[in-house]
Amino acid sequence: MAILTEPQLSGRGLREDLMDMIALVDAKDTPFTSMARKGSKPGNMYFRWQSDSLPTPQVGGVVDGTDVSTYDNYVVGYRAELANYAQVFRRAVRVSRLTQDIADVAGVRDELADNVSKGITGIKRDMEATFTSNQLSQQDNGTTQAYRTAGVQTWINNAGTGTPTPGDIPSIFRTPLTSILTGASSGLTDAGVQGLLKSIFDQTGHYTSFDAIVGTDLKRAFTGLLGTTALTTVSNSSNTLAAGATKVQTFQRDAAADTFIQSLDVFQGDFGTVRLHPSTFIGTVSGTTWTPTPYKGLVLDMNLIEVRYGGNVANVTALPDYGGGPARLIEAVAGLVVGNPLGLGKFDYSS
Repeated sequence: MAILTEPQLSGRGLREDLMDMIALVDAKDTPFTSMARKGSKPGNMYFRWQSDSLPTPQVGGVVDGTDVSTYDNYVVGYRAELANYAQVFRRAVRVSRLTQDIADVAGVRDELADNVSKGITGIKRDMEATFTSNQLSQQDNGTTQAYRTAGVQTWINNAGTGTPTPGDIPSIFRTPLTSILTGASSGLTDAGVQGLLKSIFDQTGHYTSFDAIVGTDLKRAFTGLLGTTALTTVSNSSNTLAAGATKVQTFQRDAAADTFIQSLDVFQGDFGTVRLHPSTFIGTVSGTTWTPTPYKGLVLDMNLIEVRYGGNVANVTALPDYGGGPARLIEAVAGLVVGNPLGLGKFDYSS
């Protein structure tokens, strides 16, 4: 009887021991699009909404018996129209016939279906990066430029976009400078965050729970607020530690705890509570180039945020196969609505 052992087989017909699994290591969360309200289908690629405000309090009383001589108009000066464009998001996938019908890839039963699944995820990530960016709105000209929706960083702006609507902000609804922190994320302080929340409260007048989409550097800066670091001796004139200087770091935790926990996920201040959602998709847009900015953050009242989808969130359409293999088009239309920029804030750090 033949002895069928590995030395006798010597590689003939051996199958590699490959686990029937593919690990997707880049499945990053998309907190903005996941939390934003799903609005009604826009009736056009150009859509509008209104922001309103209330008059300031009046004091002084009224003299008895006097007739009305002046009137208020709570439309003019209190209400304004905002607008934006929707944007088309598209991904297309194709696999060869041999890949689809012949190849047996571990962990994938259907290569085309796997590609479509990744394409749908890619569309959502494209939306996340677009909606949380500083992209300006743009109208399709039919040849060289496509419709673009203005990102939320553009709406949280004290100067407006400098262009006519859509995407511009009327002066009465521009975010105050005190609601926008600048500088470096390493300089984040609890007093700075408190001041930002106070500024928003001065505009809205109510205590709110905010959701903050923060980059990874900014999330680390928030966690740094948990401990304080001090020097036992002063630095020398060259701004370096003097000889013998040591650092003493104080942590706000139970000294008897056997678990070291150093994470800040909720900041509760005098004028609001901020839930931190770390994200890798906050960035800036220049043309068709997206650059991540892990030091920036958005302080959002999600009641003021809405994404309007045109039909299906991700519509999958079969494309003709002319011999290259089956192909699918994944496409979605969506536009961003920011109800009132006065109720939002931003960590507009540069590093």
